[in-house]
Amino acid sequence: MIPVFMAVGAASLYAASSIFVRRGLHGSNPHAGVVFSTIVNAVSMWLLFFLLVPLSFILNWKAVAVFAVAGILAPGFARMLRYASLERMGIARTGPITATSPIISTAIAVFFLGEHLTLAIVLGTLLILGGILVASRKDLDTNREDMIFAFGAAVLVGIALPIRKYGLSLLDSPILVGTVTATIALFIAITLIGFTGNLSKVSYKDRNMKFYLAAGVCTSAAFVLNYYAVSSGNVSTIGPLLQTTAIFALIFSQLFIRHLEGLTKEVWIGTIVVVVGAILVGTG
Repeated sequence: MIPVFMAVGAASLYAASSIFVRRGLHGSNPHAGVVFSTIVNAVSMWLLFFLLVPLSFILNWKAVAVFAVAGILAPGFARMLRYASLERMGIARTGPITATSPIISTAIAVFFLGEHLTLAIVLGTLLILGGILVASRKDLDTNREDMIFAFGAAVLVGIALPIRKYGLSLLDSPILVGTVTATIALFIAITLIGFTGNLSKVSYKDRNMKFYLAAGVCTSAAFVLNYYAVSSGNVSTIGPLLQTTAIFALIFSQLFIRHLEGLTKEVWIGTIVVVVGAILVGTG
């Protein structure tokens, strides 16, 4: 049961990070959010690495390479897509869509990692898809084309999870996973933002920087819980439980940023159905 609690704890911290990012985007821009949060994330993970992990671990090049590939996919490119989705659609609409990632990760885990597919997993997958349809039924001033960012993030997260699980079978060091992942994410963020000419929009004088720094701290803590859960649990269990982030995000948004998020009955019902489906997949 410990991996389950770790996964749910990680989900709540990812949701808290989303709230801080969403709050920071009000009057700022997503480029600053990505840069500042990833810097804090990387620095935090390197500190933990030097304190807790033998330096010799980093010489296991095969495992490090696998962790790097997973990190490039998610949170690397996935985080960029997710932040863009948060800016365009908000937390309430982004959450249900990104919650589809367990469909992908479970399929990969079944075919390549030898995990078993059960009736509960199938039913849970159908609930996830149904919940997304319900949540996205009303446009709510959202351009349907904007949804591609959230779907893209879901695909990358779904692929990265089983890759990371495979890497942990080569070298069981969740802290090293988090360190490599955070470093790759920072490199990708700065490279992409610089390539698009938006690095000039990032300033340490940004009035909302405190929110991005808080998001980075939450993400670091979530990384630790997430990767320890993946290390000791199955992808088909941990992946869906991590998607309870959607329901935590809804709750937190109502408590802390209600003025920024417009929610409807469809969004609430859809998100709850998605989460129920995700949990059913996990218990299966």
